[in-house]
Amino acid sequence: MITIRVLQVPEVLPEAYWNHFLSRVSAERRAQASRFMRQADAYRSVLGEILTRVTLSKLTGLRPADLSFTRNSYGKPSLSHPSNVQFNVSHSGGWIALISGSNGELGVDVEKIAPIDMQIAERFFSLMESQFLAAKPAEIQLETFYRLWTLKESYIKAVGIGLSMPLDSFAILPDERGDWHCEQAGTYLFHSQRLDDEHMLAACSAGEDLPSQPEIVTLEDLYSELV
Repeated sequence: MITIRVLQVPEVLPEAYWNHFLSRVSAERRAQASRFMRQADAYRSVLGEILTRVTLSKLTGLRPADLSFTRNSYGKPSLSHPSNVQFNVSHSGGWIALISGSNGELGVDVEKIAPIDMQIAERFFSLMESQFLAAKPAEIQLETFYRLWTLKESYIKAVGIGLSMPLDSFAILPDERGDWHCEQAGTYLFHSQRLDDEHMLAACSAGEDLPSQPEIVTLEDLYSELV
């Protein structure tokens, strides 16, 4: 069963928590965290790995510390161990999102909603998506843009070949029932929702049903699961 777990990133992490989390991530992640200019970026990076480790530990039966990861040539992460468990992680602004629990391809994307020049849609969206966006009332165009953007990113991340697949080469649009659908993606299923007033979440699976709502994980949950 597919789950989507989301964690809200705090502005300030208690030192005891931070030190404990740092001690449980890879040496590469610790080095990366030390290079970030902004503490928020370090928090997202480290907490993203911790959320991944504790969640995949339950699915594989391995201890969080015993999990190791690899990436394909396009940067998509996977477990190094012989396993059919798929996962994908994303973070932006105040949230981290992890999708896991399927043997098929999975993708997730979370984005912080910020004002943008709508002409960017003409560069990255298909003609049908650009027309769909342009037809929306001005007051919901920004939300619609981010809904389309995160849906497309979730699909690209699921497929795992990066931007070698141009964003304008496929279209994700609502069908007559309001469900998001992509003709070029065949059996892939999609989910889209706001996490809060400032963040949009989208997920994609290669055919298995997606949950209607994510599971919200707290820092306390993460700490206790790690222990």
